[in-house]
Amino acid sequence: MPAPARQQGAATAASLARPAFAPKTEGTMSLRGGKPAEVAAAKPWYAMFWNETVELAVLFGAWYWGNIYYNIYNKKALNLVGGAKGGLVWSVATAQLIVGALWVIPLWLVGLRKKPEMTMDNWKEMAPIGLWAAGAHGGSVVALGAGAVSFGQILKACEPAFSAVNEVLLTGNVQAWQVYACLIPIIGGVAFASLKELSFSWLAVISAMIANQSAALKGVMGKTVMKQPWVKAMGAANQYGVVNILSVLWCIPVVLGMEGANWKASWDKAIARGTTDKDIMLNVFLSGFAFYLYNEVSFMALAKVSPVTHSVANTLKRVVIIVVSCIVFNTPMSTEGMVGSGIAITGTLLYSLAKNKYGGGH
Repeated sequence: MPAPARQQGAATAASLARPAFAPKTEGTMSLRGGKPAEVAAAKPWYAMFWNETVELAVLFGAWYWGNIYYNIYNKKALNLVGGAKGGLVWSVATAQLIVGALWVIPLWLVGLRKKPEMTMDNWKEMAPIGLWAAGAHGGSVVALGAGAVSFGQILKACEPAFSAVNEVLLTGNVQAWQVYACLIPIIGGVAFASLKELSFSWLAVISAMIANQSAALKGVMGKTVMKQPWVKAMGAANQYGVVNILSVLWCIPVVLGMEGANWKASWDKAIARGTTDKDIMLNVFLSGFAFYLYNEVSFMALAKVSPVTHSVANTLKRVVIIVVSCIVFNTPMSTEGMVGSGIAITGTLLYSLAKNKYGGGH
């Protein structure tokens, strides 16, 4: 048989040997031509029970739940030890951070969570973030101990103003005028709410401003560090775990210096007011666990949603905390307080939205 005939016969045999409708494993060709379309992977059996939407709902639910209960248990613990002037406020703040450290470290040790791979230089690089986080937490606890929870939340709404000033002074980054215009309702709202605040305290005001400044420094100065590949590789949960441990180390010297000498006398005075060791430790533990939980899931939620979504959720969270705390602690709010807090919180939301819309400055 001539060569062309043999080749034609082989091709015919090969075509007969192939199935008429061979399955395609690499994708299907679009009817319009071009790159083959990928075949959608089959969803796992649990997809209807656990998917991205459900995961976000759980994260936001845990974030709100943890934040609400932290404020409740924290205020109860502070009331039991005599408030901001009881001599144990920094001990309470530090113990709350220690609870978080005692939660995450065992997870690393037993392998339930992959431990972060960090060198000593990495720890040193993140140490300033831990310092500012400690200042933000400690200042907030003092403020919440000196005044009502609702008043403390109103004062903490001023944080964007501190962030804006620090961003210009430390990085030279100037935002659009629309961003700075949103600071007016924030500052004005807080000032108006403070006019006839029934639980007004200068200690609460000063401590909240220290907390705001510390949070602003953590955000502005920590931005470069948190963008590094080795930090991103840790994941959101481990990032917060590391910051929490560093905060504990920064708080311990503060406790020893400010409260160490009179610690036993302050504790005995708290017990003499009618409480028990168990009540104090239980509320400190529960507030510490709730604090760690809501901060960790906040980190995780931020990694999964847009900054706008996170800002809206954070604004609504502050409103919920104010309402719940007023109900739980039977805290009355003046008309000025309600109007001013509404203006300030709305300004905070507008600031976040404006900053997202008009870019990162110049």
